[in-house]
Parts: sequence; structure tokens; C-alpha cells
Amino acid sequence: MNTQKVVLTGLLVLWVLLIAVFALIHKGYILPQNVDVYFFKENNNTNIFSVTARQYRSLPGIDKKIKYVIDELIKGPDEEETKNGVFSMVPSDSVISDVRVEDNIAYLDFNENIEAGGGIEDIKARLAQIVFTATQFSPIDEICILIDGKQVKSFSGEGITDVEKPIGREKFPEFAKGGDK
Repeated sequence: MNTQKVVLTGLLVLWVLLIAVFALIHKGYILPQNVDVYFFKENNNTNIFSVTARQYRSLPGIDKKIKYVIDELIKGPDEEETKNGVFSMVPSDSVISDVRVEDNIAYLDFNENIEAGGGIEDIKARLAQIVFTATQFSPIDEICILIDGKQVKSFSGEGITDVEKPIGREKFPEFAKGGDK
């Protein structure tokens, strides 16, 4: 094999490797990608969204990305964020068992702990956190809450019925100012 063929073969192999590396980076397999988790922070006696970036790697599929970010929401703010006044209305003993996506709607299946505790304003804030966190991924526009695999007619002991149908960010205009990008 002459030198010219060796050089061309080497360049071709290098070109293929570069394309593969760029594809892996684009898919999030090599470099981490950021996702947003919507917590709260008090500002002038009003709770506003405190959008926190979390990193993930190698999560193909929008359902896995949504499950990951909702798990991060359930974990709550880290120690540093808590020191800075960031908090969550989502109970830390909640569990999201499944996420499925159909027609731009994310169906989020939680255990019953997601409904526990809080008054009507706390529950609305909790729902806003879940909606804003899950709908950051295109093409997801709305979410539907399931409890133990069943769609709910009302949410929590406060009887919030907004959950009978899929809900999106427009249901929470009071929170949109603090967290919409």
C-alpha cells in the first residue's frame, strides 16, 4: 500500500470517529446536559420560582428525561440551595413510578404521597412545580397526573379539580413570571 492510500484511509477513519463523537455529544452520552428543576424562593413576601440546573448523562427518550427531572424535583433542593432559601412544595416521600408520553402530554404516575399535606395555595404551588419542570421538554405542552396508575378527578384533600384534564403552564399565570424562560 502506498503512502497516499495510508494517509487517505487514516483521514477517513478520523472523519468517521469525529462524526461518531459529535453524535454522542449531541445525544448527551459524553458531555452532560442541563435540565431545569423548578423550586421556590421567597422574594418580597412572595414565593417565586428558583430555577435550578441539574445535569444528566445518557438519557435517551423524553420519558426518561422527564422521570429523571421529576425525581430531582422530589429530592428537593440540595444543601447549598436550602441555605440560600430555596424550598419545594413537593413531598420528599413522593415516588414517580412511571412516565409515558402521548400526543404532547406527559402522563406522570405518582404514589399517593404526592397529594399529602399543605393547604390550597401549597397544593397549587406543588402542581405548578411539577408542570413547569415536566413541560420544559419539547414537544410536551401539558401533563396528566396519575396516582397509582389511575387518573385523578381531584387532587389532594383540597379537592383541586384542575387535574381532571391535562394541565399546562397557562393554568399557573401567577408562577409563570418567576420561572418562564
